[in-house]
Amino acid sequence: MATTGSELRLRRLQSEAYLNLSRIHRELERKVADLLVESGLQDVTPAQLGVLIHLFQERAPLTARQLASLMGLSEVTVGRFVRALEGVGWVERTSDPADSRAILVRPTRRAYAALPKLLEVSNALLDRAFAGFSPQEIEAIARTTEMVRDNLDSQE
Repeated sequence: MATTGSELRLRRLQSEAYLNLSRIHRELERKVADLLVESGLQDVTPAQLGVLIHLFQERAPLTARQLASLMGLSEVTVGRFVRALEGVGWVERTSDPADSRAILVRPTRRAYAALPKLLEVSNALLDRAFAGFSPQEIEAIARTTEMVRDNLDSQE
């Protein structure tokens, strides 16, 4: 069966969207890294920052399995992030009183003290990324990217 011009155009648009999302992700990671260094927070990487953000958002200690699920990463990867963060004093691990086999991860006092700087980094990046967009356009982007993520998650 031959591909029509409109089908080919749609496929190109899909490819362009995918490539743009990939480029955006890489650029965001690079800019976050720069902002972290500028803020004196160079001992946390952008990927490790995701662990801290989830811990702060959940307002409760989490297991590596829970963090991995929230972040869409493997437990092994999240475990590496947690060990690195623990090594420089950003998180601590403790036994779960409800399940002696589980280890809970929580931010340290150092992490809570740095939270205002972390928020400044996040806000500066978001302000730059979404400059010129209306609230309605940002809502549309959020809905659209969530749909793409949900489509990919549902195929696992």
